[in-house]
Amino acid sequence: MPEDELLRRTWPQRLVLLTSLVVIGAAVAAVWWVQTFYQGVADIGRVEIAGQVLATTSDPGQPVNFLLVGTDSAKGLDPNDPINIGRVVDPRGRSNADTIAILRLDPVSQQAWVLPIPRDLYVPIPGSSSYRINAALLIGGPEKLIETIKSVFDIDINHYIQVDFKGFQQVVDEIGGVPVWFPNPTKSVATGLNIQSSGCWVLNGVEALAYVRPRKDYQEFIDGKWVTTGTNDFERIKRQQDFLVLALERAIQRGARNPQTLARLIKAGARSMVLDSELTPAELIKVGESFSSFNPDNITRYSLTVTTRYSDDGTTYIGEILVDGADSAALDVFRGAADSIRPADISFDVYAADAAVLSGDSGVLADIGFNVTSQQQITTVVPHSVIVYPPGQRAAAETIARYLLPIPAITEGASATRIELVLGADHQQVLFLFPQGTSETLREIDRLGDVPVPDLGGVVAAVPPTTLPGITSSSTPSTTVAAADTTTEPVTTTTITIMGRPPAGESCG
Repeated sequence: MPEDELLRRTWPQRLVLLTSLVVIGAAVAAVWWVQTFYQGVADIGRVEIAGQVLATTSDPGQPVNFLLVGTDSAKGLDPNDPINIGRVVDPRGRSNADTIAILRLDPVSQQAWVLPIPRDLYVPIPGSSSYRINAALLIGGPEKLIETIKSVFDIDINHYIQVDFKGFQQVVDEIGGVPVWFPNPTKSVATGLNIQSSGCWVLNGVEALAYVRPRKDYQEFIDGKWVTTGTNDFERIKRQQDFLVLALERAIQRGARNPQTLARLIKAGARSMVLDSELTPAELIKVGESFSSFNPDNITRYSLTVTTRYSDDGTTYIGEILVDGADSAALDVFRGAADSIRPADISFDVYAADAAVLSGDSGVLADIGFNVTSQQQITTVVPHSVIVYPPGQRAAAETIARYLLPIPAITEGASATRIELVLGADHQQVLFLFPQGTSETLREIDRLGDVPVPDLGGVVAAVPPTTLPGITSSSTPSTTVAAADTTTEPVTTTTITIMGRPPAGESCG
C-alpha cells in the first residue's frame, strides 16, 4: 500500500476518544440490571471479528482486555465545529485509528489499567509491510488491528470498542458537561479553546474537545502575559488522562450507577459506537456487578517508551519505534501478571491483643471469602499492623492489605510456613465493601518500607477453628519474646494530583 495513501495526521488527537470510551465503560461498570440497558446496547453498531482473532473464551469473573479505538472521523459534526480546524477529510470517507488503547479490567481487584498506543508507532503489520499502527485499521479493519497488537505486544484482546468524535461530544453533553478548574485564563488558537477567567468551568462536548486537543499552543495568562505551557505530546496525554478521571467522577456524580442514567449515557454514544458481536449485554452487566464501587482514581495509567525514527537522510518522519525491553513490566500487566489473587485462594492466621477486634474482624475477613485458618489472642500490643508472609507469597499478602484500614506493612518471614496477619494498635477496620485500590496499596506499602517480624509475646487464647466460617486448620503462634513498644504513629496516604481538580478550599461543579 503506497505511503501517500495512508491518511497522515500530525498527532491531532491522542487520547480524547479514550476519555469517551472509558466514561461509557465506567457507566457500564456501574450497572446492575434494567431492561432499558438492553435496549441501549441493542442500538450500538456491531462488527463481526472473524476467526480466532478475539480471545473470547475467558472464564466469567476473569480479567478482560478491551481494545478501545477512536477513529478520526468527524462524521455528524457541524462543518464549523472547532474539531475540524486544520483537518483534511478523506473524500472516500475512510478513517484511521486516531486513538488506540488497551483497557484491562480485573473484577477481583476492582482495578483498571490503561495502556495508550501511539498512533504513529511504526510496526510490522501481519500480511503487509511495516506502517504506522493506525494504518492497520485502514488496511484490514478491526481484525487487522487486533492481529497487529497481538503480534507486536503478545497481548490477547477479548473485546473491541470503537467510537468517533461525535460520540465523545454526545457523552460529555449527556452527563451535563465536565467541571474543570483553571488556575489561569487559558486558550488555544488551534482548537478554539477560550477560558476567559480563572476558576471552575463546566465544559460541554465542544469545549471539552477543544480542551484536550492542544499539543503545541496550550497557553495560560500568567503575570500579565500569555505563556505557552503545553508544548508536547507528553503534556497533552497527561491533560487528557486527567480529564478522563474528571469525566468519570462527573458521570458517577450524575448517577451513572443508576440504571436509567446508564441507559441514557449508552444511548448518547450509540450512534457513534461500534462493539464486537461477542460483547453481550449479559457480559457487560457481569462486569458492572463487579465494578459497582469503582473509584476513578484507581485507574493505573501506563505509557510506552518510544524513540522517533527518520529516513536515512534525516529528512522524512517515519514514525515512533519501541525501545526494546523498556516496557516489559507494563506489558506484563496486560498479559495477566498483575491479576489479583482471589480471597478464597488465600489462607492465613489472625493475631490481635483485643479479643473483640480479633473475633469480629476475623469473621469479616472470612465473610469476604478469605480462608482464616485460626485466630490467636496475644499478650503483646503491636503498634502497627503487619502481614508476615512466607517466601513466594508476597502477592497474597498485598491482596490482604487492600482490605485493611490503615494499610499495614508487609514483611517476608524466612521461617514462616503460612501468612500471619497481626492487627496492631493502629488498626481501624476491615473494608468489607470497598477495598483500597491496588496502586494506592502498593504505594503505601513501599512508603512503610521493610519492617521486622513483630514480637507477638504469649498467647492468651486460640479460638477454636469451628467458630469461623471457612476454617480448615489451626496453627501455633510465633515464639514468645519481649513486649513491643505500643507507641503509634500517624499513617499517611499518597495523594494523586489531577489537573483540573480545584485546590484545597475550593469547589468545582
